[in-house]
Amino acid sequence: MRLLHAYATLFWAVIAAFRSTRVQALLLICALIALAQAAVFARLEGWRFLDAFYFAVVSMATVGYGDLTPQTPLGKICAMAFLLVGIGVFVLTVSSIAQVILQQVVQAEEARDNPPDDPGGGDSR
Repeated sequence: MRLLHAYATLFWAVIAAFRSTRVQALLLICALIALAQAAVFARLEGWRFLDAFYFAVVSMATVGYGDLTPQTPLGKICAMAFLLVGIGVFVLTVSSIAQVILQQVVQAEEARDNPPDDPGGGDSR
């Protein structure tokens, strides 16, 4: 039962994180950076937009499978510029999500460990 409660707490903490205006704004910025990078690479490298968007997201997340790489000198320069900005914003986004989740979990644990006083006056005769 404790495990189920822990998963439920984590689930609601993740929901709270994605409802945070800060997290939503950072996710929007990440998406805009990825879309801009995809548009640039679709044009410079001649990639389909989906491939370019895939490259943008995988690069920002620092996964870098290596299946797509810029071949032109300008493409390589643009990749470096986008990654300097994109990785920073991506890390800020992930850390903001983690911060909200941790705050929610701590609040839930405190509420569990310190239940509110009996509103009826505490007389249990």
